[in-house]
Amino acid sequence: MQFARPAVVVGALFLGILSAADSDDRRRGHAMPLSQAPVLDGKVMEDPAWAGLAPFTGFTQLRPDSGAPASERTEVYFGFTDDTLHVGVICHVPDPATITVSNDGFQSDSFTMVLDTFGTGRAGVAFGTNPVGAEYDGQVAGEFVDWNWSTLWEVRARTHGTGWSAEFAIPFQSLRYGRGDVQHWRVNFARVIRHASEVSYWSPVPRQFSMYRLSLAGQVDGIRVPRRRHNLEVTPYVVGSAARGGDRSGVQRRDDAGFDVKYSITPSLTLDLTYNTDFAQVESDKQQVNLGRFSLFFPETRPFFLENAGSFGVGFPGTRLFHSRRIGIAKDGRRLPIDGGVRVSGKVGAATNLGFLHMRAQAADGRARDDFTVTRASRDLPNRSAVGFIATDRRDGSSSRQTYGIDGSLGIGANGQMYALVGRTRTPGVGSDDHLVNLYASYNSTDWDVDGAYTEIGSGFDPAVGFVTRTGSRRVGAFAMRKFVDEDTLREWRPFVSYAGFWDFDGYHESGDLHLESWWIWKSGADVWPALNFIHEGVKRPFAIAGVTVPAGEYQTRTFQLGAASPQNATWSVGTHLVTGGFYNGQRHAVFPIVNYRRDETLSAWAGWDYNRIDLESEDGSFSVNLARAGFSYSFSPKINLAALVQYNDADEEFSANVRFSWLRSANAGLYLVYNELDARSGLGPPQRELVLKYSRIFDVL
Repeated sequence: MQFARPAVVVGALFLGILSAADSDDRRRGHAMPLSQAPVLDGKVMEDPAWAGLAPFTGFTQLRPDSGAPASERTEVYFGFTDDTLHVGVICHVPDPATITVSNDGFQSDSFTMVLDTFGTGRAGVAFGTNPVGAEYDGQVAGEFVDWNWSTLWEVRARTHGTGWSAEFAIPFQSLRYGRGDVQHWRVNFARVIRHASEVSYWSPVPRQFSMYRLSLAGQVDGIRVPRRRHNLEVTPYVVGSAARGGDRSGVQRRDDAGFDVKYSITPSLTLDLTYNTDFAQVESDKQQVNLGRFSLFFPETRPFFLENAGSFGVGFPGTRLFHSRRIGIAKDGRRLPIDGGVRVSGKVGAATNLGFLHMRAQAADGRARDDFTVTRASRDLPNRSAVGFIATDRRDGSSSRQTYGIDGSLGIGANGQMYALVGRTRTPGVGSDDHLVNLYASYNSTDWDVDGAYTEIGSGFDPAVGFVTRTGSRRVGAFAMRKFVDEDTLREWRPFVSYAGFWDFDGYHESGDLHLESWWIWKSGADVWPALNFIHEGVKRPFAIAGVTVPAGEYQTRTFQLGAASPQNATWSVGTHLVTGGFYNGQRHAVFPIVNYRRDETLSAWAGWDYNRIDLESEDGSFSVNLARAGFSYSFSPKINLAALVQYNDADEEFSANVRFSWLRSANAGLYLVYNELDARSGLGPPQRELVLKYSRIFDVL
């Protein structure tokens, strides 16, 4: 058997690759049982519950001076009672006047922790706060964090003469974890000192990564969790609304009710039920102007679909096999009634991830209903590797459409990653070219970011519960960035080059973009980036932009871009993005300024303007497109907030306003008063105005 020895060598190398980044030299700490629960008031130094615990200290900078000790001392106390995880933190500051506070936790001094409760290095949850006790939480998957997720927990913070401190109380029932009374979790802590633009971690992380690379987190041992219990939460809601305009005559009033149910089948597997689902409290979509030939992507913002969204996520930018916005939202953005649904998500064991979702919603075209079903299973492997399967189905009573996909990722050492996805759809009347193939590889070191990708999407590929930008094409992409650190003047200089090209299956070059950029980042947080693009557009069939037709043909153009932004930690900050150069058979000149204002922890406001001037070589081919946005947020307290978003798009002559007052009790439950206005002369009918009052409350039944 001549192949035996090579097979053994390859197998050994493969196992070595898988285990290379999972060495056991991470930082370690020990959780301690608390004889009494801390008083949740942020007074860590004065609370006897923390007495006798040794704090976790010795934070290391990620930036500005990667690898150097943190400039200020941070102490973290990690303990637990029978039903709650308690974390106390003291952030020492020589001069409390330098503490930066904002009602936006991401523009403030802050403390954040990430918990990988299964220890796989693949997924976790994050909790954070700032000196005034703002709460923000998120789910981590694949080194990305979704801050729209929310669960039940509490935090209190206060400032004092030596800095600021905070106390977290996270019920174990709000977390998912594996079997065993005593747990060992991967944990990391981050502190941001905003005035110094400093980020430091308890468990050191190379500067090319963040704390959300969970395989680099430290380990906390001795976490004693409650014995298995079946937690049951019921969240009923009532809503009343009054609406005028649109396709309505007079004032239309509506009273309604519904509920959500959450049941822990096991500590790691959860059943969610929703009936007569309502998302009146969700902020309106941010408008976009489409100056191209292909569909725009809008992110999901509805709370029910955000929980465990990473478990169902399969795909890449431009193509997703499952995109929850296909449920209950029409293509023109109208919200459609959702009758209800069921979801089972979580883990079986430490490494098998399961997801099942079934929803029923009204169809956009007036049919009685659409039924949506998604099944997802994946298996975590060592060193950021995994393999998975997804299947979706959409039925309208007379027909059905399915999507199937198999995906896998492979971590290569500490810096390499490979990803592959193959998929197929089944659509009535489509018998061929219904496939998808995506291959991706990347290398990310301290000095270099390099990646390459190949994607092929058949013209008949139609993910009925997903999203795809374009079909019938092959895409080749490449990216290379060199990172230089200059500690005397700059934080980083990042020159890079990227290319993306699309061809149809006949070999016709549909589009290509060669992008050259030089990005300078100062230690203060200010940055500037000039860029040059060499663009090819092959247009087989004429299409319209803002009512002006772009004729068929091949176009070779160049554009120059310049972006700049001032430090975001100042009271006032500004940024802009300029674009000038060729655009199909004409010219484009665009500017996108934005201004931000922050007043301590109470008020933040911003205003932005997207201006495009297009000159095409045709009759009436010169026109401008404007999109103006403004928003503000005023916090009466960490749980009482008034926010607004106002937008105007002159291409569609569309004005919209969304004003929301929220008074939260826990998670996303509480009182909402929402005013919506939409005035669109592009086919959505007369002006529409709506006032909604919604109240929900979480009841812990078991």
